[in-house]
Amino acid sequence: MARPMNPLPTDGSQLAAFAQTLRAARVKAGEPTLKEMSRRSGISIATLSAAHNGTTMPTWPTVQGYIRACGGDPHLWKSRWNALRLARHAEGDVSATTVMRYWNRSSRRLTPLRPVKDAAELAQLLNHLRDFRGLSLRDLARKTPGFSHHTYGVVLRGDRPLTADILVAVLKSCQVGPDITRHWLKELARVQPAEALRAEGWMHTLRTGPRATRLPARATASAAVQARRNGLAAPSQHRRLRPRFGGVGEGSPVGGPPSRVGSE
Repeated sequence: MARPMNPLPTDGSQLAAFAQTLRAARVKAGEPTLKEMSRRSGISIATLSAAHNGTTMPTWPTVQGYIRACGGDPHLWKSRWNALRLARHAEGDVSATTVMRYWNRSSRRLTPLRPVKDAAELAQLLNHLRDFRGLSLRDLARKTPGFSHHTYGVVLRGDRPLTADILVAVLKSCQVGPDITRHWLKELARVQPAEALRAEGWMHTLRTGPRATRLPARATASAAVQARRNGLAAPSQHRRLRPRFGGVGEGSPVGGPPSRVGSE
């Protein structure tokens, strides 16, 4: 028998209403215990509990797992979750609502609406994109494990500079293709000159495709293995060019691009 759930907030919010629909799905499924739902979904008991408490916005993977654990079809819930997400952003961040509506209308063009003013704005937009895809910081670390969820968090909050390596890692987790990734990299190179060479190296790698497999001299063999697992090729070395640096911070998620790009 499932333990009784905590009372929902009485503020009449859309988040509380959404939590009530999750609870209804659980009741319809025969009120399985959170332990059983966790076993079925692979999501922690605490995360499942938070999803139906009506106090925090659940990520899309959490909602998917919750509904699957109740024997439901998550596809029927995507539009409902999207509506809640947009409404939540409308309450406090007009710019986020605008860009998310743009991305919602044109899912293949996941780029900034206009040229960004500085690197902080670019990091903020990248964080909005993570939210748009319904990913938590831990989801980023799990999907592209070159960096910890803590590192992703401090960078996307603007507490540490945004690097080309982290930008590519986040876009990879958000399932953004090479052409759109190059667009973000151009914006980064424009507003953060210190990352221009790194961004240029990544753009070269994205143009040449998966044939480039060698890592910079200071990258490790294990990073090369992780790069192939992540589905992103590690950038190649160019003759006559000597990379001056390898991974950044906790290590590039794919080994990092060459420090300079030039013709043979």
